[in-house]
Amino acid sequence: MSDDVLEGNGYRLVFEYRAPLLVVHLQGDADTTLERTRDYWQRIAARVAACGAAQLLVLDALPGEVMSDADLLRFFDDVAGLGLEAVRIAYVEGRTDQVPRIEYVELLALERGYQVRVFSNESDARLWLRYGGA
Repeated sequence: MSDDVLEGNGYRLVFEYRAPLLVVHLQGDADTTLERTRDYWQRIAARVAACGAAQLLVLDALPGEVMSDADLLRFFDDVAGLGLEAVRIAYVEGRTDQVPRIEYVELLALERGYQVRVFSNESDARLWLRYGGA
């Protein structure tokens, strides 16, 4: 599958697939909303399914804040069953000030059966995807 770009409302997804890894560059200038976040994760899940990726690396360069607790719970309800539970996911938060909050999101995801880790840099994320570990 070739690299390609999907445009959304205030965001852009740039996909690179090299089996078994799908890399998603999440770019844009829009604030974080439940609707926008749900939309791009649905598109990411569809791409994971289409290419059969076993690993997912999301590189988040969006400027927004992490959603509220209530919106996070709604988000996880909305994306349940899209197949992301079967994929090993590394998420790189581009804003270091958001890492503590995104670690809370990691805990919510782990409680729901996702294989996910949050990182502040891409190299650590790639190592975890390649070699595993806690």
